[in-house]
Amino acid sequence: MKTRWYRKSGVKGLLVLLTIVFVTVACAGAGASVLIMSKGVQPLDSKNYVDSQSFQDNMYSLSHTIINAINEREILDQADDGELVDLAELNKGKTLTHKNTSGLAYKAGNLYDWAKKSSWDRSANVLICRQPDGSDYYMYYNDFADKITTGELKFVFGSDEDGWTENAKDILAILSGKEYTYYGDANDNIGIRNDGVEYVTDADGNVVYTDVYNYESSGNNDAPLKEAYKPDGADSILDVVNNSEEWKGNISKAYEYLYTALVEYSDASYGEKVLKTYATGVTNVNYMYVDTKSDKVYTNIKGITSANYAKKLDELTSSGDPLMLIAPDLQDCALGFSNIADWTVSYWQSMIENTGLGEENYLYFVSVDKDFPVLDRIKQEKLVYEKFEPWLVPIMVISVVSLVLALAGLVILTIGAGRNNEDEKVHLNFLDRWYTEIVAGMIFMIWLLGTSVIVQTMDFEDIRMVWKVTGFSILGIWCGGWFLTGWLSLVRRIKARSLWRDSLLRHVLILVRKCFSKCNDLVVFLGGNMISRVKIILLFGIFVFLQFMFYVMTVNGGSAFAFLLLIVMDCAVLYYLVKKAWGREQIIAGLKKITDGELQYKIPTEKLSGEQEQVADYINHIGEGLDAAVENSLKNERMKTELITNVSHDIKTPLTSIINYVDLLKRENPEDPKIRGYLEVLENKAQRLKVLTEDVVEASKASTGNTTLEMTDLNFIELVHQVIGEFEEKFEERNLTMVVHFDEEEAIICADGRRLWRVLENVFGNASKYAMENTRVYVDVKVDRPNVQLSLKNISAQPLNISADELTERFIRGDVSRNTEGSGLGLSIAKDLVRLQGGEFKLYLDGDLFKVTIEFKMK
Repeated sequence: MKTRWYRKSGVKGLLVLLTIVFVTVACAGAGASVLIMSKGVQPLDSKNYVDSQSFQDNMYSLSHTIINAINEREILDQADDGELVDLAELNKGKTLTHKNTSGLAYKAGNLYDWAKKSSWDRSANVLICRQPDGSDYYMYYNDFADKITTGELKFVFGSDEDGWTENAKDILAILSGKEYTYYGDANDNIGIRNDGVEYVTDADGNVVYTDVYNYESSGNNDAPLKEAYKPDGADSILDVVNNSEEWKGNISKAYEYLYTALVEYSDASYGEKVLKTYATGVTNVNYMYVDTKSDKVYTNIKGITSANYAKKLDELTSSGDPLMLIAPDLQDCALGFSNIADWTVSYWQSMIENTGLGEENYLYFVSVDKDFPVLDRIKQEKLVYEKFEPWLVPIMVISVVSLVLALAGLVILTIGAGRNNEDEKVHLNFLDRWYTEIVAGMIFMIWLLGTSVIVQTMDFEDIRMVWKVTGFSILGIWCGGWFLTGWLSLVRRIKARSLWRDSLLRHVLILVRKCFSKCNDLVVFLGGNMISRVKIILLFGIFVFLQFMFYVMTVNGGSAFAFLLLIVMDCAVLYYLVKKAWGREQIIAGLKKITDGELQYKIPTEKLSGEQEQVADYINHIGEGLDAAVENSLKNERMKTELITNVSHDIKTPLTSIINYVDLLKRENPEDPKIRGYLEVLENKAQRLKVLTEDVVEASKASTGNTTLEMTDLNFIELVHQVIGEFEEKFEERNLTMVVHFDEEEAIICADGRRLWRVLENVFGNASKYAMENTRVYVDVKVDRPNVQLSLKNISAQPLNISADELTERFIRGDVSRNTEGSGLGLSIAKDLVRLQGGEFKLYLDGDLFKVTIEFKMK
């Protein structure tokens, strides 16, 4: 077999190492190139900073910054600190008259000082007081609260039927915002009246306000500001709004105008700070802006005035420094741009005109001292440019070459992946034998996690460039290593044809196929009602197709007819769906009525069609069948009840004779002890049979409700006391200790005393028979108004391996061996009798613990 060098293990290892190295160098070079270009250096740009594109961009940027600053601070030249600024004039862009023309004006110095504060407090609590004539009066909350506290103003409360408060402090707390309530806005006329206040009066009882509510801003910068300074001629902005005819009712506009003025003065303050950074002696930039109409001059050049700026301009333009000179009358002339190429007049004119300074009467000059004597921002950018410019192109070349070498290494590794010089087989490692999706997901998640950590580490503004380049190098090692791991594993799988064979999706599909092959559910599903399913699929497909076609015709062709067809089809489908939904509602309503017991109900099928009509017909026949079954069941139940009653009655007659004859035989005093023993057994069994017969009759009557009750008021606790006394001896015979607890002395309920006595007798008798000897029986009567509950708990002598529901069935006894006396009907009778009297009877079993509760409503 021919030996190939790229299949050798050593060569593969070296290629992997070199490929990762080249990827690392390419990433580091690319990152360094991006960082250098972010400093303003561009590939193949001029080596001289003044001739570079970066300098041109910086020149435009600083020129734009200066002209914006001049525009922003211009408002400071319109009024001295002590002069008035009318907010309406300022907001409407009018020339300031320095008079209070609208009624709302501030001193210019006050607005300037107010605007320079770091933040403007917008938490002023303003109340709107509705006057009897319908107009509004504005007042700060603190002033209103003081007047309420001193009695100058009073709340007059209305009815308290709806639970309204009549506490002035509560109303003030709500108005202060300490407690939440909904008042609505001024148009809702909902305020303190919402909390029961009819109106507000003065100290003499005269109505001054019919409603009071909080002022809420609309979000258009009209929030109530806490006043740092007073307006001209008033104590507050509210006084102006309340007393000025122009501002009356316009509090929102007043706050909006005030906010606008503060923003303008804040911008002016910022503009002053910007211009200070370009003051004489602290920058290499010289600028001059002249309003040629008013001869107003803004400059940082010494000796420039409105009288000599034209003469000085000739000297500045002939200095040889890079400069920019722009004025409307220059038009396409490049006079001022000989030092800075590729800048058009219109480009600079639009910059100035967009600031709003002027459109026709201006002259703007900016130049940079080419010697850069001052270490300012533009000189720092020059130093950075000169430092990094020689490195950009070499770094980019190295990065591109490294990338090409890395791709070459990747190609060679791809060819030799999975092969060696010993045989022609494809050899897989342990990672290649895992499920394809799991390996891909694992490699991707590890790569993503590491990459995010590296990127976050590099994401700092103050980190040095060398560390950022190091970060790009680490990123290249990380990405290159994991890419090669995943790529070469993928190549080996493809060569070994195991990519799909070891796919997790393939194994899942095989499992699904096996599941379907072992059951016929899918065949049954498709074959049981194939026509219906195919019809639904076809109709849906036709609907989607037509919807798509009509939509395309409407959008592309603008066809109104296609749009009309689309609407008609959608309406038809909507009608069909609504009709089907109505049919389902009819079927559901019919099922509910049949479920609720109306077995004779028939679902109307006249307006139903298709499968719904068929389903409704089946349900109607089900109702008929259920009705017949219920009727048959009731008939059988009546026959059973009658049978029990009749048989019990027929048994009682001979049983009475047996008992009487046994009594007559006992009176003969037979001397033979065996005969006396037989008579005793005969008497006991006869009496037990008599009790059983009576219990059967009573159980039958109780379960069918065929029992006459004499309901009276009785003391339930006293009745329980009597029953306890009746069974005290029986409990002592079996060494049962009774633990009794009663919440109260009296609990009056409405019940049949004789039937309730039978219930309690059955319950306590059950405990005396089946409780384990030498244990305690707990009897509690708990009053939880409006209910009273009796609870009896004991430990059963026999294992209770049946449920509580079974224990209340007829002929079921806790003694499964049935050796004890009793009919197995006691608890069943007790439960039915309690139910007939309006009470609740429950049993609880937990291991050998037996608990019964009887609950009645108290009067």
